Amino acid sequence: MKATLAGPISGGRHGFPQTATPVDLDAAGYVEEEFAFAGEATSYRYTAPPRTDGEWSVEPDRTAPYTSRMLVRRPHNVQAFNGTVVVEWLNVTAGVDVDVDFGFFAEEVLRQGYAWVGITAQEVAVTSTGGGQFGDAAVGLKTWDPQRYGDLDHPGDAFAYDIFGQAGALLRTDDGQTALGGGSPEMILADGDSQSAFRLATYRNAIDPLASVFDGFLIHSRDGGAAPLDGRSFEVEAEEPPTTRLRTDAPAPVLQVITESDLFLLRPDAPFPDARQPDGDRIRTWEVAGTAHSDATYLRRLNQQGTRQFEGFFDLSEVIPFANDGPQRFVVRAALHALRAWVVGRPPPHAEPLQVVDGTIARDEHGNALGGVRTPPVDVPAATHTGEGTPLGSTTPFTADQLRDLYGSRDAYLSAYRAATDAAVAAGFILAADTAELNAEAEAVTFE
Repeated sequence: MKATLAGPISGGRHGFPQTATPVDLDAAGYVEEEFAFAGEATSYRYTAPPRTDGEWSVEPDRTAPYTSRMLVRRPHNVQAFNGTVVVEWLNVTAGVDVDVDFGFFAEEVLRQGYAWVGITAQEVAVTSTGGGQFGDAAVGLKTWDPQRYGDLDHPGDAFAYDIFGQAGALLRTDDGQTALGGGSPEMILADGDSQSAFRLATYRNAIDPLASVFDGFLIHSRDGGAAPLDGRSFEVEAEEPPTTRLRTDAPAPVLQVITESDLFLLRPDAPFPDARQPDGDRIRTWEVAGTAHSDATYLRRLNQQGTRQFEGFFDLSEVIPFANDGPQRFVVRAALHALRAWVVGRPPPHAEPLQVVDGTIARDEHGNALGGVRTPPVDVPAATHTGEGTPLGSTTPFTADQLRDLYGSRDAYLSAYRAATDAAVAAGFILAADTAELNAEAEAVTFE
């Protein structure tokens, strides 16, 4: 069933959307608007036990009315729109909507003219009254601003997959073009990080063959498993196998970006290596050395949003310096760029998996991972970047003595680092537009 659109939404207690970005959109020529969308959503049930190869068979089960919201960030001038819409399944691990991946790839979105649309797909984002990952301060939409969001109505997470799919389909209609400022999308990409990546894995395996809404999938930072089709929590026994590959018999390509933490830390019974699958015509997997599931980039953006939007929000400033500050954001930007190119016929590069020995990531003499997507911070290191220990991982800078022993001089280090940057760009894992930012990190390293 087709959804209908209402909005843009304005007013309310706060006068701005929950999940509003701290990024200066105006400086980039972008606007942020919010809309409600409504329809009748369908849940699904299995017609056969789900298989570990991802080729799941489902059929419609129940229906229920819903009203949810989409958050739109688009070029102010429709002529600047590049025709590609990234539809992000907003992450609700904190009990509220968080635009995790926009925080990682905003720079690529804004400089290339993408439209980004965040979807409130899950019930807790609408109904939570607090008590989640960030305590009582972080509350769902209806509690946070009942004037703005009082009409939202979510029937439960069994319907989340269809709600997300209907949102994507809506963007291709006349209503959707209104939400996009008059832009007509040529390509719609589905995106999700962490818990949202688990949901997208299930969407890909179960719903995508029936719905055929999205032109490509960016599945970022999942473990080896997927989410329950019936919407139940991850803690209950589910029909899904503990680990699953992603189906490859559907036309839309899938690019997975996997951090070190995702291999073994997220759910002990769902290690990602058990779900590894060879690259093919419709699947690529980039396991990225030196990265963590919830790194400093994510924490900085979350802290900016949370302290502005939730009175009494737990300030993460003291945690951020201890988290991994590796190259994840640069690779995620490259992944978005690569997925868009893949949809029009240019496949992404292949990457070797991270090296694993006896259930542990193999490491070099500096403590950095072997194998995986290679970037300057791990190939010409000034620190040990890991995703192990906790999902925050860690970054431990080398001492000046260590740096001098390794490179002899700062000039020699910078020369090697810049050469590694050029190699990563040539390999397709770093974008040329990010070389100055990446090299600036090396220039900040001191040998004193």
